[in-house]
Amino acid sequence: RPPSLAQAQDGLSRLASGVALAACMTSRGPAGVLVNSLTGLSAQPPRILFCVRKTEPSHPALLDAEAVGLSILADDQQAEADPFARAAPPHERFGPRWTLSEGAPPRLAGALASIEGRVRSRIDAGSQVFVLDIMTAETRPGTPLIYFGRGI
Repeated sequence: RPPSLAQAQDGLSRLASGVALAACMTSRGPAGVLVNSLTGLSAQPPRILFCVRKTEPSHPALLDAEAVGLSILADDQQAEADPFARAAPPHERFGPRWTLSEGAPPRLAGALASIEGRVRSRIDAGSQVFVLDIMTAETRPGTPLIYFGRGI
């Protein structure tokens, strides 16, 4: 007998995962979303994927994006995640620690890892799955911010 939706969600909440911000540039400025469904897909060629709920306000912008920046957060960057978690407007989400330039995805200074990827494919799987070809990646030492049990 299949689990109820609540049972399935509770089970999935027990999977610890890193927290990242996925962002792109639009003609109206930056758009982005907090994600915890981020995973390496392939080392050769280097690919990564993440998922976004279709009801997320930034979903349409990400669907149109050719490139996406992923900022994997360190455990000392909870304050950077909070505006995305509470659906704050873009001017509150993208503060002074962000590099915003035309023609490139937004990048968060001091992220544990900063990845720029070209969108290879989008898969409708209930949520939207984005597969990126990794173009650049920068890292720094540190401990990741973790999502577990429906909280950071």
